[in-house]
Amino acid sequence: MLVFFGLLKLVITNGLFFLLLGCADKLPSEVNENSKPTEIIKLGDEAYAQGYYERAGDYYSTLNEYFPYSVEDELGLSKAVTAYYRAEKFEESRLAASKFLSLYPESNKAQSVLYFRSRGFCDEIDIVERDQMAAQECITSFSVFQRLYPKSDKKKEAESNISRAREFLVGKQLTVGKYYLKRNNPTAAMRRFKKIRETTKVSKFLPEVSYRLIESFLLVGLFSEALSEKMYMRKKFPNSSWTVEAGSLIDKSGLN
Repeated sequence: MLVFFGLLKLVITNGLFFLLLGCADKLPSEVNENSKPTEIIKLGDEAYAQGYYERAGDYYSTLNEYFPYSVEDELGLSKAVTAYYRAEKFEESRLAASKFLSLYPESNKAQSVLYFRSRGFCDEIDIVERDQMAAQECITSFSVFQRLYPKSDKKKEAESNISRAREFLVGKQLTVGKYYLKRNNPTAAMRRFKKIRETTKVSKFLPEVSYRLIESFLLVGLFSEALSEKMYMRKKFPNSSWTVEAGSLIDKSGLN
């Protein structure tokens, strides 16, 4: 049994050694000014090809440190943006993208760099539920992308991500308004719901926003406003279940 475990340990150790050896002759930390730029690119490409995206990004990034403003630096930074994005290291990807766009704004790789920078923000919407910053940055970054590259084949994807981010923000605002209702603060809730209505043209949340407005109106005694909102819902959202709920709520209040 001891012999078996000894052999297993040897196999694992040798396997890891050859895996690392196959991935790269040297680690990113071992790259320096004496390394050839083409060698660094090759190391990054090998790591990327084997799925070691973060390590590939580390290789590519060293070019900016040791060979700034070079042809290899332009290529390396653009590759670092993609590699870090694939590794879901969005902050590192955006840092590399910011450096690239600052140094090489006229590069033919700038469109791809800005695209991945924007995608990083948008992808974080599903990961970071704690605040709205990722959604706001997604909208801002992809709006810039649309303005700079109106004929891009990523145009529809950019618009889709912007719409998704906007919908996320509306949902967050609606949640805040409902929180105010639960805390028995209908006036604050009403302000939040009205703001959503004023700033949002299209959203799946709009029928519920109207329903919550009716709830708020009833709680503060604004009965005519509640009836007007019900009529608005019948006209604007005739097939929504929230419109049915609003009618039931009005009926229960005895206003009809």
